Parts: sequence; structure tokens; C-alpha cells
Amino acid sequence: MAAALANDSPKYRNSLICCSPRSAEVASRTASSSSTSGCVSADESYDSSCVPKSITNKKLKIHSSATREEIEKAIKQCKELVLNSPQCSDERKWLVRYLVELRLRLEDLKDNDGQPRGKVAIKGHHFEQQVSPSNRKQYCDHCSGVIWSIVQCSYICTDCGYICHFKCVDDICRVCAHVVMTEKGQFEMSICPEKGLSAQDYKCAECNTALTFKDSWNEPRLCDYTGLYFCATCHWNDLSPIPARVVHNWDWEKRYISRIAYQMLTLSWSRPYIDVENINFRLFSFIAELEWVHKMRKDLEWMRRYLCACAEGNSLLSPLFIQLGDVNKKYSMSHLQAINDGTLESQLTELTEICRSHITSCELCSGKGYLCEVCSNNEILYPFDSGAIMCEKCNSMYHRGCWLRKGQTCLKCLRIEERKKAGNLQSDGIDSHLEYDIDKFVQ
Repeated sequence: MAAALANDSPKYRNSLICCSPRSAEVASRTASSSSTSGCVSADESYDSSCVPKSITNKKLKIHSSATREEIEKAIKQCKELVLNSPQCSDERKWLVRYLVELRLRLEDLKDNDGQPRGKVAIKGHHFEQQVSPSNRKQYCDHCSGVIWSIVQCSYICTDCGYICHFKCVDDICRVCAHVVMTEKGQFEMSICPEKGLSAQDYKCAECNTALTFKDSWNEPRLCDYTGLYFCATCHWNDLSPIPARVVHNWDWEKRYISRIAYQMLTLSWSRPYIDVENINFRLFSFIAELEWVHKMRKDLEWMRRYLCACAEGNSLLSPLFIQLGDVNKKYSMSHLQAINDGTLESQLTELTEICRSHITSCELCSGKGYLCEVCSNNEILYPFDSGAIMCEKCNSMYHRGCWLRKGQTCLKCLRIEERKKAGNLQSDGIDSHLEYDIDKFVQ
């Protein structure tokens, strides 16, 4: 059984060795021989929720919040049923396994005077007892052992999703990933900043377990996100794209990362932490989809000024609009992944068309448009029009053709310069931080 658990545990996933030769030999010998006590062999699959039909009428199942007295009563009843059941039958196999699980549950309750703690706060984690755990198999983030949810109490952090046994909650050494990312406020933007095992004193970066390449049970595992080495308990060979490799090389290949890095990336996957324009502005030249999305984000920033001043336009401010129409121009990993998949481009195109249609048809929004300073026709120009250009000094608008025809010279700026020379303006010069005209309408 120990060999089967070792092979199934994430601690030994993709490891060079799964169990010692002696334990493997014992497991094979146990599997080949039948047990007189009715135990299940190591290679048999088992689910304690599948009660044999012959004992379904006996009320042995207990609630996850059962008290110590209720569990002791269930253990006594289960022992009597084991003695009265046929030898090597499916009924006895189920009862023996369930008896072991009940005793494990009882030991958990004894550690806390019969009452499990409902909430625990330690190292930034906010643990709550799992009342209805998921159907999938869970593993403890501290000891990497299987959590038998039917009989064992377990805790889950409501912030980062850290899961551990009841008996392991006081011994955890990992700080909550939510606290780490909230304090840092950004991803690691260096590609695998490895310093070597000597810089870590040949110890695990999390639990300080001694690491060596001579022992396959405790081989060091490199985290591609942090560049640190971890033991097999703290590094389960989880795979994830690395933000630094995406921003610098547009490399979406998944690489092995530690548990703390996996939780940090999972929590921050949708948070806008990446300023592509400052970190690697050349990426826009190589990724056409990214450049197109970046242009549409600038258009959304202008549209937001119009929609915020319009009662009907506020209904168009969807969560996607609020995220990508922000002035900080940062991206999240989910945004970059959607750009790589091609889904974000189509969503933004549809969103900008809806907003453009409202602004051009709404009397309040269209009344805040511009007229060309050169041709002065009745066509209303907007800052987000592809066929228009805005002067960076005085915010006046021109058709691109008119702007080129006038030698890229702003007529309004020339008039201001003439009035300045005539003494009509007493200021030292044109204020380069003038408000945009549309901003005057936004409270």
C-alpha cells in the first residue's frame, strides 16, 4: 500500500525513482498473495464511498462534522461487523478499510481535544475547514500525502487555495501566495534567475531540507519562475507558461515550477501586472496581434472619456472595457494568452464597434466631437478615428490628408504664436499640459 501511495503522490511524479526496491518487492509480494484478514492489495483500486450492497442498510457512514463519541461508536460497530463478516469477502474488505479510516479520523480529533478548529490563521493564510471537499483526489501541500476527505479533516486557505491535513496546519512553512503577490505587485521579469545550489546552502528554498544529487529520493528540482531549487515535497513538477519568457520572447512553452510559484501565477493570472511598453516595446513590432490590440486599447481610452459623461453610455462599460480601457496600459497574463489565441482581438473589435456606434449616433457624445481646422466641413472628427490626427500641443483635430497638405503644421498653434507676439498672451508659452476638450465634460 505504501508503494502504491508513493507512486500516486505528486511528490514522486516524474521523479527518477518512485519507491525503494525493497518496498516495491514487498508490494508485489502482497499483491500476489491473498490476505486472510480481508485487506485490499496494493494494486486494487478502492473507493470508500462505494458501500457493498450487503451492508447498505447498516448506518455506518458518518458526517464530516461528527464528534469524537460518534466516531468511537462507529468504530465499535465496524469492528463487530468485521468479525461477523465472511472471510476474504468484499464486505470484509470494505469494513477493514473503513475501520482504518475511522481510526485516522479519531486521531485527528484527539489532537485537538475532540473538536477540530474551524478557522486557523498562520503565515498569512486564512484556513477554513473543508466541509464538502471536491470529488477529485486532493494532496496535502505540506507533506504531499493523500487527503482522505471522508475520514480526515483538512483545511483550505481561502486566499491562495493551500490545502493541508488537520495535523499539518501548525507545521506549514510556506507564506501565503496571496500575501507575497500583493506585497510584490508584479511578476518576476528575469528569465529563470538561477543562482545555484551553493547560494541556497544546498537546502530547499522553502522548507530548508538538505538537497543532494546522490539521493534520488531528495533530488533538487529547479523552479523556472523563481530560479530557486526545491525538494520534491515543495516542487510537484507543475507546468505553466512563464511571464518573463512570454514578454521577452513570446515563448508560451510550459515549464516546471514549484508549488509556491504555481499558486502565485494562478492567483495573479488575471491581474494587470505587465507593462509591455516599458519592459519590451520591441515586442509590438514582431507580434502584429499585440500591436493591433494595443492600438484598440488607446481607442478605448478615448471612448471611455465620452461614455463616462453620457448616462446611456455608462451601460457599455463592460468589465472587459474597464480592464483594457484603463490608462495604465498594463496587461495581465490572461490578456496576453487571449491575444496569442486570437480571442481577445475579436472581442475588442466587436466592443469598439459598439462603442463607436453609440458615440457617433448619440447627440450628447457627438456634440463633443471636433471639426477639421483646415477644410472646416461638417464631418465630425473623434480622437479614436483612424483617418484623423490630433495636435499634441493644442488638441485640435485634422484629417490626415489635410494635416499632410499643410506640411504637418498646426494652424491653431500658429494663431496662438501670433497672439503671443502681439502681446495678447502674458504667459511664458503654450502650456504643454492642457486639458483635453473632452475632459471638461467629465466630472
